[in-house]
Amino acid sequence: MRSRAGSRGSEVVRRLAPLLMAVVILACGGIGGAGSGGGEGAGTGTGAGAGGRRFVEGQDYVVLERLRVIDPSGFAQPMEAYSVLVPRGWKAEGGIRWQVGNPCMLEAVQNRVTMRSPDGAWALDVYPNQQWEWWDDQMMLQTMMQQAQNPVFRRCRIAQPMDAAQLLRGPMAQEIGAEILDVQPNEELAAVMRQQATSANQMYQQAGVALEQRPSAAIATLRYPDGSPGLAVASVTMTVAWMPNYMTGGQSASYTCVTQTKVAMKAPPGKEEEARRLLSTILSSSRVNPEWQAGIQRMVSNVATMEQREVAKRAAIQREAAQYSAELQQRTWESGQESRDRIAESWGQALRGVETWSDPAGGSIELSAGYNEAWSRPDGTYILSNDPLFDPNVAFQESWNRLEKR
Repeated sequence: MRSRAGSRGSEVVRRLAPLLMAVVILACGGIGGAGSGGGEGAGTGTGAGAGGRRFVEGQDYVVLERLRVIDPSGFAQPMEAYSVLVPRGWKAEGGIRWQVGNPCMLEAVQNRVTMRSPDGAWALDVYPNQQWEWWDDQMMLQTMMQQAQNPVFRRCRIAQPMDAAQLLRGPMAQEIGAEILDVQPNEELAAVMRQQATSANQMYQQAGVALEQRPSAAIATLRYPDGSPGLAVASVTMTVAWMPNYMTGGQSASYTCVTQTKVAMKAPPGKEEEARRLLSTILSSSRVNPEWQAGIQRMVSNVATMEQREVAKRAAIQREAAQYSAELQQRTWESGQESRDRIAESWGQALRGVETWSDPAGGSIELSAGYNEAWSRPDGTYILSNDPLFDPNVAFQESWNRLEKR
């Protein structure tokens, strides 16, 4: 009898497995290997221009380098998981940590990183993504709570559904440890997420599955205990599933909420606008290592296959409920990573802190707004400046490509 349900489940697993990445990345905890890449060249803080003028880093120009976050133990050897652009000199603590035995597949791979400026005045925190579930039918809710106590059943946390704004005001505020001054839903980014959710919803309909994705995004202004200002951004995809309610003869709904972005930035007093621009650049510059991504997808597919086999052995009523929940959980992986780059870029645009630059080869990158000149090197390092006399090719006697603002 697994013909239609089995083939549909495997197809859903194959196509939807990548959401672990969307969820893992930007948004996963632990210690283990984050550090700056590159670092060579671009002078040592000053460079000589035409006429012997000395240019000072941080005043006449800004250098952005790739900071690479490492997964030290997930595979046969340490592997780069993803990278972001940060100002030169920033250091990172944390990285990817695997929680073997975690009953929630999404939270088995956690990404917890703190990136700081040399003086500690600036800090960016990436928090682990989460998944939780809820049922509006009380009998089903009680059944799932009981199953959560049984190690045979893999179950994510059970908690009431919430959108991105509610997440920021509640659990995420406690995680950050800062006062939430204001939370604003970001309709611009939510619209982009809804466009992507529409594709997933169409796929569900074609598969004959009663599911609907409802994404949300929000931005909060913060005040840290030491008085420093800050920003926090969050996005959540809520998947609503309808199922027959045999007791009432109608339908009941279940909810699966998955965070896709959980990031907070602390800034020096008076630097709020600069913080917005910098956060925009960091979020929009996130790039996932395809090899690491493929490894995560294989892990998700293997776990899902084993769970399906176990589900088939259970009693009829338990099998139906558990299989439904397992399929729903697997579908949450699917829509994330395929659209992750666009979501990252949309955060930058939503915060209105980046501008798009293109190179002679046809590539493009979003960098902090407010600069008139930009250059790049093949190692992923960028320089921004507003000084018309500054040219890194002359100042550092190195080879830099001038970028054009779109």
